[in-house]
Amino acid sequence: MPTEYSFETVFEAPGLTAETIGAAYFDPDHLAAQDVVGQLGERTVTESREDDAARFCSWSVRSLRPLPALVKPFVEGGRLKYVETMTWRKAASEIDMTIVPQLGGGRVQISALYTFTQVGEGKVRRRYKGTIEVKVSLLSGKIERAILGEMEKGMQSMSECTQKWLAAAARSPSS
Repeated sequence: MPTEYSFETVFEAPGLTAETIGAAYFDPDHLAAQDVVGQLGERTVTESREDDAARFCSWSVRSLRPLPALVKPFVEGGRLKYVETMTWRKAASEIDMTIVPQLGGGRVQISALYTFTQVGEGKVRRRYKGTIEVKVSLLSGKIERAILGEMEKGMQSMSECTQKWLAAAARSPSS
């Protein structure tokens, strides 16, 4: 049975809208800032498309962090690599996201829905809710809890990174 998670953050910046935040998750500068905080590297776009209703992107990403002992036996080459995909449904102010680590033959998947709700002038609530599913006999729950623990440890710093980036973008003369 998958492990569920949910995180909420209210971001504030002059002129901030749900659309601004949705666009940030596809902005190379924001992604680069997030990757530094998340200790990720080698982010490469593998597919990208956009129209008036939606924006889709898929990236190959490599972790720069050491692997937990529990996971090491399942990872080829000792460095975790994963495929991250996002689809922003603009009118709904939602992003569907999946992360599929390249370990265990695709037996691990993190799925989420980001929802963005305007809660005041220049204030947007982001809800990040999803599931972690691991299909490894006898170890699924333990691995899922370990992944969730890592997500919980990093959530505040990742949210702070996004807040700083949004505030800086609002001050930028090009915004």
